[in-house]
Amino acid sequence: MSATSLSHAEALSHSASDDRPYRPTRVPAPRMSTVRPPEPGPEDERPPVILIAEDHEDSRDALRTLLDAFGFRVVEAGNGREAVERALTERPDVILMDMMMPYVDGFQATREIRAVEELRGVPILAITAMEGARQRVLDAGCDDLVPKPIDVRAFLDQIRVWARRGRVA
Repeated sequence: MSATSLSHAEALSHSASDDRPYRPTRVPAPRMSTVRPPEPGPEDERPPVILIAEDHEDSRDALRTLLDAFGFRVVEAGNGREAVERALTERPDVILMDMMMPYVDGFQATREIRAVEELRGVPILAITAMEGARQRVLDAGCDDLVPKPIDVRAFLDQIRVWARRGRVA
C-alpha cells in the first residue's frame, strides 16, 4: 500500500520501515478575490439603489447578497408587474431585469417603465441566458445585457458604471 493512499490516521502511524517516504497531498491555497469594494463617496450620499426584477428566489437572493456586500441598496420584485410598481415607488438608480418572468415578462415591464417620463433615464440591464438576446433586449428598451451565468467581476464593474450614469440622469 502506498503512503499517498493512506488515511490521515494511517499516515500518522505510517511505519518508518516502508521504503517509500510519506508525501502529504498538496492542497491548493484558496484564491483571493480581486473584486473591489465600492468607491467611497461623501458621507451624506446615499448608496446606489438597485432594483432586482427576478422571479427565481434563489437568483434574487444571490444577487441581493452580492450587491449588499458591495454597498448597494437593493429593492426586489418577483415578476414584471412588481418591477414596474417598485420602479415607480423606489426610483432606483439601476434596474436588473430578468426577461423571462410570469404575469408580465421583462420585455413588457421594460416597455412600461420606459413609457414613464421620470424613469426614462434609469438604466435597465437585462439578465438572461437566452442566446442571441442582445438585440432583442436593446429593442425592448434595455440599456445593456448581463448574460447568465453571471461573471461576478464583470457584473460588478457593469453595475458600477451604470449606477453612476443612473444617478446623473
